Amino acid sequence: MSARPRRRRLWAWLVGALALAGVGAGAVAMTRGGPPPIDPALVVTAKRGDLAVEILETGRIEAREKVELKSKVAGQVAEVLADEGARVAKDQLLLVLDPTDYEREVARAQAELAQARAAAGYAQRVVTRRSAGVEASVTATEELDLAKHELAAKQIAVRLAEVSLNAAKDRLRYTKISSPLDGTVIQRNIEPGEVVTPGVESTFDGKALLTVADLSTLLVKVDLNQIDVAKVALGQPATLTLDALPGKTYTAKVTKIAPASVKLEDRQVDVFPVEAELLQVDELIKPGMTADVRIRLDSRPGVVSLPIEAVTEESGKQMVTRVVDGPDGKQTTEKVEVALGARNDREVEVKSGVEEGARVLINPPSAAENETKM
Repeated sequence: MSARPRRRRLWAWLVGALALAGVGAGAVAMTRGGPPPIDPALVVTAKRGDLAVEILETGRIEAREKVELKSKVAGQVAEVLADEGARVAKDQLLLVLDPTDYEREVARAQAELAQARAAAGYAQRVVTRRSAGVEASVTATEELDLAKHELAAKQIAVRLAEVSLNAAKDRLRYTKISSPLDGTVIQRNIEPGEVVTPGVESTFDGKALLTVADLSTLLVKVDLNQIDVAKVALGQPATLTLDALPGKTYTAKVTKIAPASVKLEDRQVDVFPVEAELLQVDELIKPGMTADVRIRLDSRPGVVSLPIEAVTEESGKQMVTRVVDGPDGKQTTEKVEVALGARNDREVEVKSGVEEGARVLINPPSAAENETKM
């Protein structure tokens, strides 16, 4: 009686082994001769909706008004009255240079002016006396002419002394540097005791002494090529996203388009600077941050669109790989020619070739392009 159960178990084992062998053989056959399976992650659906036609470029946040403060005179810094981040008012004193040498210049110029005026006063009295002598016929006319010449020279000396005094007073006034606008100190590159030089060279280590910016109005500046800038107009809307502030989106509008191109050191071709003013004031945004800027050119309502990765060019034709269901329920693919319309950096309008709801394959870049070449 124990032989029957043993035979049944042996038979069941053989049936299972044959079934597994059949499945394995089918899998090998499919691998060798059948089409590869379709990765669902690469399948997208043509959708109908509004397509925003945009220009995408990286820009830099800047204050609309920014002033780099430099000294008009040389001197040693006596006081720095504002630090980075300080809010300042227009005409508020920010930096003081040692005024000692310039106070001496003013005193010297005042003395020279007093001396010149005294000499001119004496010359005037000489002219008056000689004029009376000529009228009384006791003084030669030549002596009167010489006195008048001396008076004119002394009067010129007075005017020169006045100019020198005014210049000395100006230099003394320049030892006090005030803010030219209401704003915030965004850079401080000087400390008490350091020496500055005047004019264009009035910096320390090649930097401005202080930089003041009005942070109530911020701009984003982008450089566009000649093709894109021709599509941009004043007042067009733009959206900004910043790597430093993930998840936040800001709006702006184009306020300035360069009338001519400029050549930048890091660019092979000339570019056209474009500015857009942010419509929201956010203290989290700082000058110097980079932003991805999308300038809205147009909007195509209710169009069928696909990701741009779904379209390839073959023999001058625009093609997509469409996913279709076979009669046996298996998915296959077919190449379909399409006519395209407007596009942005993510999507492209499909005018004909595929309809709304059609499933197509995208063609991501090959990973081999990112592999290290040996």
